Amino acid sequence: MNLITRLFSWIEWPAFYSGIWPNVVTFNMMVDGACKMGDMDLALKLVRKMEIMSGGSSKPNSVTYNSLIDGFCKTGGITVAEELRNEMMKIDIEPNVRTYATMIEGYSRAGCLEEALRLCDEMVERGLLPNSVVYNSIMHWLYMEGDVDGASLVFTDMSDKQIPLDKFTCSILTRGLCRNGYITEALKFLNQSLENNLIEDAFSHNILINFLCKSNKFAAARQLLARMYLRGLVPDVVTFGTLIDGHCKEGNIESAVQVYDTMVKGEEKPNLLIYNSIINGLCKDGLVDVARSLVDVLQRMGFVDTITYNTLINGYINCGKFDKAFKLPTLMQNAGIFASSATYNTLIKFLCKFGCVQEAKELMTMMVLWGVLPDSITYRTLFTNIDKNCSAEEVIELHDYMVLKGVVPDKLTYENIVSPLLQEESATS
Repeated sequence: MNLITRLFSWIEWPAFYSGIWPNVVTFNMMVDGACKMGDMDLALKLVRKMEIMSGGSSKPNSVTYNSLIDGFCKTGGITVAEELRNEMMKIDIEPNVRTYATMIEGYSRAGCLEEALRLCDEMVERGLLPNSVVYNSIMHWLYMEGDVDGASLVFTDMSDKQIPLDKFTCSILTRGLCRNGYITEALKFLNQSLENNLIEDAFSHNILINFLCKSNKFAAARQLLARMYLRGLVPDVVTFGTLIDGHCKEGNIESAVQVYDTMVKGEEKPNLLIYNSIINGLCKDGLVDVARSLVDVLQRMGFVDTITYNTLINGYINCGKFDKAFKLPTLMQNAGIFASSATYNTLIKFLCKFGCVQEAKELMTMMVLWGVLPDSITYRTLFTNIDKNCSAEEVIELHDYMVLKGVVPDKLTYENIVSPLLQEESATS
């Protein structure tokens, strides 16, 4: 029994004997708590019994309904939320800006943008002015739907009504324009926002730098970083991490190290994600031994994880240093770093590629002994190669073993490889 349920049971009966009745504030706190836990049945039960349980002294108010509506919107119950909004109006509780903002977000999240826009118009008709939260929500979901023109119209309407923009507006527009391919427009908007002193931190810049890196526009990303310094904005660990990761994925480890040097000269300290990006970049550039030296240093600092070693294993495989790759899982275990299925999948894929299916099966057995369960990628890797090297009986035996370990094959692998063999075995038995 959770805390809210226990409180509900405590106030449901003892008040009748003590003469102490919970008031609407008490109920609203409990309703809000139940909603935040996702227990909408309990929240609704509290509201329906509020008057009885308070000895007639408390009735639901706008705060009560707003909590309920928010809870149902967040749990996919937009229809119930609409019914509750209608209910509150019937008992003369006027929906306020928060009510509408919550409903608009709920409809937008459910993909019902026309309903969201209708509610926005209804707000104005009722004399309520939509705030930045309302506009931000609608613009965000219009961008998610790819409706850049629609989002632009909403932004224009927001500006015409002189609704103050906030940092969330700036980040929503920046991300929305970028994800829909309007990077030049996003840059223009960012510059306008800076001129109007709407941006005071690195957040919106990080969004744009991320998309510039993904679009291989690294020169523009570095220029944006330089402009941040000129405007007195301090880049954070995300800014540097995004640039470093972008350069590493591009294969330009030299530029990544330059950004890293700039970072460590300032106040920001590299985190594990940044070091993993650099290790990945070194491996891609064929500098696996350098990457290994860095891993050894980080290991002594307690600054490595499973991804660090998985990257190194992949690097050794790609540069042909197979013996070193196969030693790493044991070193990981000795260092107290848990291997993942991805750790072994890389090695299993390599063995299968060279026809060593029996060795791959043995490695899978070993990974299970180490407490690492195979996954659908292990299954697909083995079964894509096993039918060429093993009998139907061995394939079926392995299939049964994998299923026993809780691995569900993907549809393509099962239909193309396993199912025909199972049918063949059934026909001959």
